[in-house]
Amino acid sequence: MNFAIFTLGCKTNQYESELMRESLISAGYSEVNFKDMADIYIVNSCVVTEKAERETRKALNEAIRKNPNALIILTGCYVKLHDEDRISRVYFYRGAKSKIADFIKTGIEAKDGEVERIESFLERSRAFVKIEEGCNNFCTYCIVPFVRGYEIKSKKKDLVINEVKRLVDKGFKEIVLTGTEIGKFGEDIGITLVDLIRDLKKIDGLKRLRISSIHPKHVSDELIDEFKEPYALTPHMHISLQSGDNEILKKMNRGYTREDFLKIVEKLRKIDPDFSISTDIIVGFPFETENAFLNSLSIIREVTFSKVHVFRYSKRPFTPAFYFKENVPEITKTVRSERTRDFANAIAKEFKERFLGRVVEVLVEEDNNGKLTGFTPHYLKVEFRGDVPINSFANVKITDVSPDVMFGELVFLT
Repeated sequence: MNFAIFTLGCKTNQYESELMRESLISAGYSEVNFKDMADIYIVNSCVVTEKAERETRKALNEAIRKNPNALIILTGCYVKLHDEDRISRVYFYRGAKSKIADFIKTGIEAKDGEVERIESFLERSRAFVKIEEGCNNFCTYCIVPFVRGYEIKSKKKDLVINEVKRLVDKGFKEIVLTGTEIGKFGEDIGITLVDLIRDLKKIDGLKRLRISSIHPKHVSDELIDEFKEPYALTPHMHISLQSGDNEILKKMNRGYTREDFLKIVEKLRKIDPDFSISTDIIVGFPFETENAFLNSLSIIREVTFSKVHVFRYSKRPFTPAFYFKENVPEITKTVRSERTRDFANAIAKEFKERFLGRVVEVLVEEDNNGKLTGFTPHYLKVEFRGDVPINSFANVKITDVSPDVMFGELVFLT
């Protein structure tokens, strides 16, 4: 029998999809593309926004149309938010991701409890390692604590180190640490994210270590100092801003100000003037005036983000903001999101232009008939032509840039 997995949402979901993939392959199932005919379809869902919920339902409907006789399994945050057991012929799976093959064979869901770990991250050059679950920030717009849990559950440090070592031994050169609220790693076991990073940096063969999305409150001076002697730690962070206006940040319960965020940026850019910072911005949050919106645009310019993910605010059940009076019309949200994307793309292109004429190190991830793509240590996508094996490093001279991609010429392998 064969299976197909469709993954929405965050890097944590990508990690958990890999747990399911390894479980099924180990049990003798073969994987096909989600667009192909499969015996088993799995949708690993997201509900952070209304759009994500719609995309989840769309994926389920596509699977039903493709093969009405298939076993269709829905897992992820959607099944934690909604109580109904079925959508049409869809099974709501709430068991351990690493035991999904056992469920398919026996019909019995194994509960989460055992330590999660992956072995390979199939057909990728970059592996995600989940180190933490749960978030208790309770930002007023965010549903995550209600679907991922608000109790912080950290993976033991030695287990993370062993998982990373195994992946490096299998040839992975880049590891990305991920979690629901990665900055809270270790709160429950008496250590910190910095403690973990210091030990991971010592692993022989680990060329690049990245941190996934992190709350500004957890970008401490101690963490910033780890970039001064980076070893494997790469000069890029995704620091989730959400708004450039202090009043909106306060209503979002973010716990920092615009000025606090800019101080973090200043410290990182003192270490590396080209330090790459990406972020998230929500537009159309209740009470967002035109002036508040312009404050978000201005901080995009001030920081010079390498990438901005723009989200239109949408009400999420159970959140405090669900009860706020909506005073930003939908058409205004649409216009503001378009303005923000256009402006952020122009700034992202400007950031990449500083690399024109320079030689950058690229970890090759894809080969499409000789058109190679990969990422720099600053997490900038590069496209070039050449004969370079996937999962190898290449030196590339940058000749042109766009908002999303830098283009270059192969200089030599490293």
